[in-house]
Amino acid sequence: MGHKQPKTVNEWLQEVDYSDLENYVPSKFAIEYVNFIKLVNGEEGEENKTPIIHYKMADSLVSGDRQIANMIFRGAAKSTFLGEYFFLYLAVFGELPNFGVVDLAIYVTDSIDNGVKSMRKNLEYRWANSEFLQKYIPEIKFTDIRWEFKNINGKTLIVKAYGGKSGIRGVKEKGKRPQIAVMDDLVSDDDARSPTVLGAIKDTVHKAIEYALHPTKYKKIWLGTPFNANDPLYEVVESGAWKVNVYPVCEKFPCSRDEFRGAWEDRFTYDFVNEKYQTALALGKVDSFYQELMLQIMSDDDKLILDTDMQWYISNHLMDKKDNFNFYITTDFATSEKQSADFSFISVWAVNHKGYYFWVDGICARQTMDKNLDDLFRLVSQYSPLSVGVEVSGQQAGFIPWIQREMFSRNIFFTLASNSKDGSVGLKPNTSKLERFNVIVPDFKLKRFFFPTDKRHTPALKELLLELSQASVGGFRSKHDDGIDTVSQLAMMTIWTPSQEANYQKNTQGIWEDVLPIETHSNLSSYIV
Repeated sequence: MGHKQPKTVNEWLQEVDYSDLENYVPSKFAIEYVNFIKLVNGEEGEENKTPIIHYKMADSLVSGDRQIANMIFRGAAKSTFLGEYFFLYLAVFGELPNFGVVDLAIYVTDSIDNGVKSMRKNLEYRWANSEFLQKYIPEIKFTDIRWEFKNINGKTLIVKAYGGKSGIRGVKEKGKRPQIAVMDDLVSDDDARSPTVLGAIKDTVHKAIEYALHPTKYKKIWLGTPFNANDPLYEVVESGAWKVNVYPVCEKFPCSRDEFRGAWEDRFTYDFVNEKYQTALALGKVDSFYQELMLQIMSDDDKLILDTDMQWYISNHLMDKKDNFNFYITTDFATSEKQSADFSFISVWAVNHKGYYFWVDGICARQTMDKNLDDLFRLVSQYSPLSVGVEVSGQQAGFIPWIQREMFSRNIFFTLASNSKDGSVGLKPNTSKLERFNVIVPDFKLKRFFFPTDKRHTPALKELLLELSQASVGGFRSKHDDGIDTVSQLAMMTIWTPSQEANYQKNTQGIWEDVLPIETHSNLSSYIV
């Protein structure tokens, strides 16, 4: 039998199916653990119902696995559920089922000043406001980095706390090594940008913690929401050496209300997720939405198009000098209005004398082909493109005769682009979508693609920018690729640039002193090969 290949984070995310949770039966321990939390909180209770993913996370504590990695969306109460309540559970009962007695544990987070102090305050608050805890843990002694609990039976639990960057020293207590290590959001915002700090955190995890624990009786529990693809948690999840739980806020987004399946719908509703998504789009921070809630990360090394590759302009500045540009239209037609269907996408491009591309206008909608044609002919009438790109692969092959009939019916004629040696109209792709897009990527790197800042919130440009931001070396990570197809088509078309803007001089020989252009280029310069 061959060695099973570890899954990538992307593969873990693609396999998320929250409909499976409907048939999940929690273990006896998971039920007891959740009931323990309810006893701690007493009559006040919890703000929301306990999600099924919390039961599954509790199950992993007694699964027999020594290394458990929990990659979970921001706000899922992972630190509360598997950090705060876990320590209190160990303090009350003194042991963990299927594991044994626990009397020494370590807690490692981003820093003592941030994560460690926050956990201390939360533990103290929980104890001070719980009659149940004060009865079963009658004595606690806390410093910033050492928390001692003595339960009703006189058994002691000591938790020693550390910052991830500072290293792990002096872990032994009363001649014993810790049996449990909880690692909680080890990377801060600033840490994520520093390779040196990330290296120090990795050393803490894989060297210091690894050899600080009891050699034969230990369990490591890692909780986190990744910052980037270099996050140590990312590497652990993809290593194949850890038991893994990966829970994004929902299976996919954007999606319709009916399609929405969330990890904790009682707390993170469709409306909440949609509001966060729309806000991220409006602020140009969609990467943060996918990072924090969907766990989708791409490092700059993985991205095909960086934010710095995108150039911006104001629409009015171009349209005021419309005659200085040649216009082209690219398309990717779908034929259904269903919410599950692909988008129909039309992009209008202006090209200047240097061969720079300016996205000017477009359509992104789920609509039938007759509406697509209405939009296409409207845009043709508005921009008078030199040619229009229409793919002729698959079902789209039948669109060409339909468009040609509509030209006569509407008395609006235009040139359909061709990339065939025999001159037949239509664009015939002969490589994969990713290969076609890679042909145009160098133009982005040369800063030759411009997008209008005043239209970035329109449906078409929103979707296009989203797709571009999630184009990776390994493929397109966005839900749709219809907008990107209209970019790739430019490389399949013959693009003519307009004449270079002329320089003028007065001709004093004529009575009217005619202004004549100075020729500064050959006719060949208006053709891009």
